[in-house]
Amino acid sequence: MAAPKSCVQCGKCLEVCPLFKVTGREELTPRAKFFLESLDSEEGLSERDFKSLASLCLSCGRCEKNCPQNMSGPELVSDLRAKSKGFTQSCWDLWLKSPGLLWPMAAAVSRFSPEILPEPFGSARKRMEALFAKSPEPWVELLPQVKFEKRKVMLFKGCVGRFARKDWTTKAERLMDSMGLIRAEGGQFYCCGSSYGSAGLLERQADSRAKNIEVWKDADCPLLIIFCATCLKGLKEYALNDFAGDEELYARWQESLTTLSFLLLDAEVALLDNAPSQVAYHKPCHAPEVDSDRKLVELIAGERLLPVQGDLCCGFGGIMQLGAPELSRQVGKHCLEQLTMNMQPGGQIVSGCSACVIQLATLVKDDYFACHWLDILK
Repeated sequence: MAAPKSCVQCGKCLEVCPLFKVTGREELTPRAKFFLESLDSEEGLSERDFKSLASLCLSCGRCEKNCPQNMSGPELVSDLRAKSKGFTQSCWDLWLKSPGLLWPMAAAVSRFSPEILPEPFGSARKRMEALFAKSPEPWVELLPQVKFEKRKVMLFKGCVGRFARKDWTTKAERLMDSMGLIRAEGGQFYCCGSSYGSAGLLERQADSRAKNIEVWKDADCPLLIIFCATCLKGLKEYALNDFAGDEELYARWQESLTTLSFLLLDAEVALLDNAPSQVAYHKPCHAPEVDSDRKLVELIAGERLLPVQGDLCCGFGGIMQLGAPELSRQVGKHCLEQLTMNMQPGGQIVSGCSACVIQLATLVKDDYFACHWLDILK
């Protein structure tokens, strides 16, 4: 039996950790977390230390990719959060459990609150505005090719696409129809489970996975179309155990996961007169290695696409929005500074992740606009 992996304290995670890059605080890094996790209570790691440690991770996953031991900071933190649940997790659980009720209610309250509020209330107000923001004026028309004619598909709308940005869902469904895809009838999907997992709400995550698999099976296992990078990651992480050990069904699930942008890469592009002169693409932390969202934005923007230096994290971090919002803002502002470094006023930042869009739209200055790539389509 192989020995369990352990951190060798090499510091490779420091090179890629967004929190360390922005703050310079080594206690926020995966290396520090793995070191503290190895201590027992007699060596000074109290329950309070665990709770503090567990709240300070963006769950971006960069550390695992850079670690010679393939150790994952987000997995460690998820486990720690699961063992030390508190008020913050209860609030996050409620927020994800009742989006149809709480999200519109919070947005309505924010509209009647003063425009200038002290932090963290000011950022919360802006976040609600970003969650239900109106799309920018569309500036491109896509003419997709017909494919998979008569092939049944289902759209995984995601929580944001289902409860807040329903215009994304409407556009996605229209694009699917224009490609000759037949929408399979079935029930509504639940949260992908990614936000539950990173917050340590593992029972909720398992329940969401089971419900989503059941909806998919009841519809006869169609192609599953996704337009959010974090949802794609969450769905890809479903394990064989989630399928009761059915290897064939698990393989069909993995093969069914298809990004909407991938299906549009051969579409004809027609730019409208109001197209911005400059566009920057923000690559989400959870984007796949072969990022079809970026390829689609490259196809659309052409020479208008600005080069972006480095691999940037927007700082959203899920439950970090409640547990450490000031750190989330720091990372987000650094990201925006890099994205807009060579951008003239009127430029647009485009991404393919619901969480990234909300975070960037919350923090962006009035000179620029941050949106999902679906927003720019007519």
